[in-house]
Amino acid sequence: MSDVAATRSPVVAGAAARLLDALRVPAAVLGDDGHWRHVNPALAALLDTTPAELLGGPAHRHVWPDVAAQLDSALRREDPAAPQEIAVTWTAADGHPRDLRLSLQPLGAGELVLQVEDVTALTTLERLHETLAFGISHELRAPVRVIEQFARRLATQGEVIEPATAQDHLQRIRDAAGHAGRLIDGLLETIRASRPPRSPGPVDISLLGEWICAELQDAEPGRAADVHIAPDLWAWGEEHTLKQLLGKLIDNAWRFSAHRERVHIALDGERHGDRMHLRLRDAGRGFDMRYADRLFVPFRRLHGVDDGAGHGLGLAIAQRIAHAHGGLIRVQSEPDVGTTFTIELPAVPDEDASAP
Repeated sequence: MSDVAATRSPVVAGAAARLLDALRVPAAVLGDDGHWRHVNPALAALLDTTPAELLGGPAHRHVWPDVAAQLDSALRREDPAAPQEIAVTWTAADGHPRDLRLSLQPLGAGELVLQVEDVTALTTLERLHETLAFGISHELRAPVRVIEQFARRLATQGEVIEPATAQDHLQRIRDAAGHAGRLIDGLLETIRASRPPRSPGPVDISLLGEWICAELQDAEPGRAADVHIAPDLWAWGEEHTLKQLLGKLIDNAWRFSAHRERVHIALDGERHGDRMHLRLRDAGRGFDMRYADRLFVPFRRLHGVDDGAGHGLGLAIAQRIAHAHGGLIRVQSEPDVGTTFTIELPAVPDEDASAP
C-alpha cells in the first residue's frame, strides 16, 4: 500500500462527508454491496426521514422497491467508469407522486455517489406539452373537419340546396364550432391549472358547492335533484381556482346522473390536522375501478358522449388544481351505484380557523 493511499482514506472520507452534507442536492454514498454508508440532510429531507434511518443497509430496496433490482445491478456493474441514471416515480409522505432521477457515479474503493434529482416539475411540463399537442393535433381536428366538410357542401350546392338541408349543415357547423371552442377553453384551463395559488386565503367550500349546484339547477330547471352541502367546510387556497376544481367534480356528478330520475349529490368533510378532507358523493353511473388510473389522464374517457362524457379534460384539470394547492383527489366508484371523490386540501391555518 502506498503512503498516499494510507494517509488519504480517512481524510478524504471526512472531507467528502462534510461536502455532501453541505450540498443542497440530495445525495448518499453507497457501497457496491448496496449498503448506504452516508446520507446527506437534503436526501433525508426529501425522503421525509433521518440519515440514521437509512444507514447500514440497502435502504433503496424499501424506499424505491420498483427499481431496487435495477439499482442493485447498477451497483455491481462490470464497467465502473460509466455513470448510470435511473428514473423512478415515487409517492412522497404527503401522497403526491414525484418523478425522480437517480444518478450513480463511482468514487472508487467500492463506493458510489447516489444523487437524487426531483424532476417532477420538468416531467409535468413535458406531459402538459404532450396534452396540448395531442389536443390540437387529434381532438381539435375532428370539429375542424366537420366545419370544413359541411361548409364545402354549402359552397358547392349554392342556391340549389334545399332550405332544410342548408339549415342542417349550418347547425352541424355551429355544433362543431361550439365543440372546438369548448375544447380550446379546456386546453387553456389545463395550462393555467398547474399554477400555484397567487393569493391564498380562507375559502368557504360550502358556499362554493351551493353556488355551483344552483348554477346547474338554473341551467336545467326540469331536473329533479337532491343536493346536500354540509355547512362550515373551509379550505386554504385561491377561491377562483377552487371553484373551478369543485365545479369540474360536481358537473361530472350531474352529467353522469342523467339516467336517474333524481340527481343525488352530497358534499361533506372534516379537518385532519392541517388538512381538509372533502367528500363528494353521487349516485350516478359510476365506473369499474380497474380503470381508475385513466380517470385523471387528459382525453382518457371512461364513458361515451351519449353517457355524458365531455372533452375529457375536466377531471385532469381538477387534479392539477388540487396538486397546485398541495392537495390531491382520490376516487372510489362502483358501476351503476355511484362515485365518491375525496378531495384533500390545506386546511385554514389555526390563526385563521375562525374564518368569517
